[in-house]
Amino acid sequence: MNYVAYLILRRLRAPLITLIVIYSISVLGYVLIPGVDDQGNPYRMNFFQAFYFVSFMGSTIGFGEIPYEFTAAQRFWTLFCIYATVVGWIYSIGAVIATLRDHTFINLIQRHRFRNRVEHLKEPFYLVCGYGLTGSAVVADLARRGIQSVVVELKQSRIDALELDNLPFDIPSLCANASEPDVVQDAGVALENCIGVLCLTDDDHVNLYIALASKLLAPTRMVLSRVATREYAGNLRSFNTDHVVDPFETFAEYLCNAVFHPYRQLAYNWLISPQHRSLQSVMKPEKGRWIICGYGRLGKAIQRRFDQLELETVIVEPNPDTQKIKDDLWVVKGLGTEAHTLMEAGIQSAVGIVAGTSDDANNLSIVLTAKDLKKNLMVVARQNSHHNSPVFKAASINMIMDPNIIVAQRIMALIKTPLLIRFLEEIKQHDEEWCEKLVRRFDVLVRDNPLDSWSLTIDRDTAPAMYEMLRHGRDIQTRHLSVHPQNRGVQLPAMVLMVVRNGAYHVLPAEDFCLRIDDEVLLCGRSHVQNQMLWTVCNSNVLKYVISGQDEGGGYLWQRLFKKNERSKDIGGRV
Repeated sequence: MNYVAYLILRRLRAPLITLIVIYSISVLGYVLIPGVDDQGNPYRMNFFQAFYFVSFMGSTIGFGEIPYEFTAAQRFWTLFCIYATVVGWIYSIGAVIATLRDHTFINLIQRHRFRNRVEHLKEPFYLVCGYGLTGSAVVADLARRGIQSVVVELKQSRIDALELDNLPFDIPSLCANASEPDVVQDAGVALENCIGVLCLTDDDHVNLYIALASKLLAPTRMVLSRVATREYAGNLRSFNTDHVVDPFETFAEYLCNAVFHPYRQLAYNWLISPQHRSLQSVMKPEKGRWIICGYGRLGKAIQRRFDQLELETVIVEPNPDTQKIKDDLWVVKGLGTEAHTLMEAGIQSAVGIVAGTSDDANNLSIVLTAKDLKKNLMVVARQNSHHNSPVFKAASINMIMDPNIIVAQRIMALIKTPLLIRFLEEIKQHDEEWCEKLVRRFDVLVRDNPLDSWSLTIDRDTAPAMYEMLRHGRDIQTRHLSVHPQNRGVQLPAMVLMVVRNGAYHVLPAEDFCLRIDDEVLLCGRSHVQNQMLWTVCNSNVLKYVISGQDEGGGYLWQRLFKKNERSKDIGGRV
């Protein structure tokens, strides 16, 4: 607020001086000009009477002439004062309105309010820098899970969009440059309840600045950053940025899995994407030539992966001279939107094509041209604008690469539980038959509903009921976690994916796998199951019922009702 006070005093300095001068001259004139009292004797106002009269006269209240009727000289001076004070007030009020409408003043007030809102947050929150398509998707998903966010965005239009978004609670937001350290500090990066910083702007350099400032201001704070180039990715990792998400490298990995391990990729899709693909969508392309249209960030990432897997690639690029293309690569000059260019690239003998340019119209044109030339072709396309989603879906493309969605899904997977990323690494050790069985279990579990995932640590704080029971030597198996807390004969739509114990990873443990204190358990299933499961692991009576079937309520009334039900069952059994 010191900046606000300084700005007000600086902008209103001239109006205040003008009013002071006008009032001083007016008061002095009334003191010097003689008047006449009610007895006809000479009379002069004192400074208090003169100031009082000028005050109500200058504000147009007009109580009348005091303390006695004015003489002609006093009334002449009053006329002068009326016009002088009115002009002075008009000038001053105009200056006040201009100051209140000044962008600098408004930004200072908003900054002060934003800082106060963040400081008064009691619940844990994530600092989200950048509210584009990725940031908005992450904030919406966090809000859906009941997790608070704080948003810093450079464009006011996006802040306005945040205000209009139908989120379950208010999100503190500020229109400012998040690469400035004081902005990040005002946004609460150093507060204890700040969980982490998400660098989601469209500029790699800005994300680098945000990550640097966050690590310097709060070294223990988790930092996740999106990146589009390998150079910036290496720079971010050099000072221990916790997670760096490159959508182009990530999608290149997905594409390689889809080519060589389609069921493994489908398992990834089910666990990471809420809108997962069905089992019928699995396509097993033959190993052969791939045509990559556009040798930009996506094309280079895919070509490197394919080169490591010894897949033949043909590069279609309109400006091959300006790109760093290896001499041993097959390069065709062109966009790929023309039939003769794709024919020159050997589309008739190709098994797949990637439309990876930075223009959605060109990518759709490449897709349609390629399908006309060859029907049984795996088609992959890059979608640059989220607004074009309906058109890309209508084009029947096998895999669509949307950088914003990929980053949002990857970050939410890291936020939900880091164990999920580890599980995705672990399933690389298994073959396609194992992955197919896993996906079929997912399908039976949730069908067309979203597959959610969460983790559980067996300790005194997270699972007190389980902790106490295990501490007293009782056995708890993984199957008990998916038992309905109100009807033990019903299984919840959930399953245990992995148990981490002393650094060892037990993937898809058996139902009779016994849990231990300090185990970390990764589960998946319908999203509503998590709350029911937390009820089981936190309430000792519910946990006993789930394991043994004994319903032991803690309160007197509950015990009376429980015993009454038991007597009814015994009588019914004897009858």
